Amino acid sequence: MPSDSLPILNFEQHGHSIDEAVDFYEHVYDSNDIHFDRSATNFGYRYRAVGDGAVTLGSTTVDARRWGTIPSGRQYFLAWTSTPGVILDPDGAEPTTMIPGIPVMYPAGRPFTFDAPPTTQNLVRFEGDFLEAVAAARIGRPPAPLRFRRAASPERIEQLRQAIATHAPVLLDPASDRAVRTRANLLVAEAVVEAYDARPAPSALAGGKTLRAAQEFIAAHAAEPLTIIEIAAAVDVGTRTLQASFQRHLHTSPLVFLRETRLHRVRAQLLMHSPLSTSVASQALAHGFRHLGRFSAYYSDQFGEAPSETLRRRRLL
Repeated sequence: MPSDSLPILNFEQHGHSIDEAVDFYEHVYDSNDIHFDRSATNFGYRYRAVGDGAVTLGSTTVDARRWGTIPSGRQYFLAWTSTPGVILDPDGAEPTTMIPGIPVMYPAGRPFTFDAPPTTQNLVRFEGDFLEAVAAARIGRPPAPLRFRRAASPERIEQLRQAIATHAPVLLDPASDRAVRTRANLLVAEAVVEAYDARPAPSALAGGKTLRAAQEFIAAHAAEPLTIIEIAAAVDVGTRTLQASFQRHLHTSPLVFLRETRLHRVRAQLLMHSPLSTSVASQALAHGFRHLGRFSAYYSDQFGEAPSETLRRRRLL
């Protein structure tokens, strides 16, 4: 994957200056609205992060109440805290009170506020394109900005906690083998997507009923040898109208959307199986690709690795 060529982040910062802490955390969250209780005595903070760009594990300890605003960005955050009292959107219509030890997804796609007492908080930060690609593979659609279920079931939370506990030693070790780290990234991301039922945000489904119907038709018939004429006829519009709608709202064409849908479905299957149970060729053919050379080129361009590399990942852990 593209992150395989990036250096491993292994960063730690600590100090006792509130001004320094404000500057630091505003940089971490790309915010200009973070505040600390300046009456706090024996103030200190500590932050550590390890990751490869796609997934970063971090922990932060602050010995003072803090509050502020975290803007919308191209990253997704999973967090859990060690003590009660952390509230997300405290003045909103639906505030979220974090329960110690229970992971929650920070609100995505919009700014949100927070209010936190002195505490230690653990974070898993996902690069936006990476987590969106994992979610896309799960539901068989091209990547798009995500929304999450506000609360996961106890069973899903337990599965997520087990996934994090299992793979944290690899993710927190800067010397971990890159292929093993990449595999651990994927398994933690899949657990998050499953736990919080990550799906495209409503704003990602732009274009009205016609475009949505075309997307749904493509998703339902992606393995078939579809033409643009058949797609347009299925939603009762002309081909030029359909082309213009996809270009205006999705900045792509119906046939490219179809190809990307097929690619993500193939990727999902390759990640679920081993070379002993399936092959790249069989999955490509089953999902509508008739020219294997072109398929491999499309796949490599889309995911930054050959399909055979994806299939081998199941043997890494």
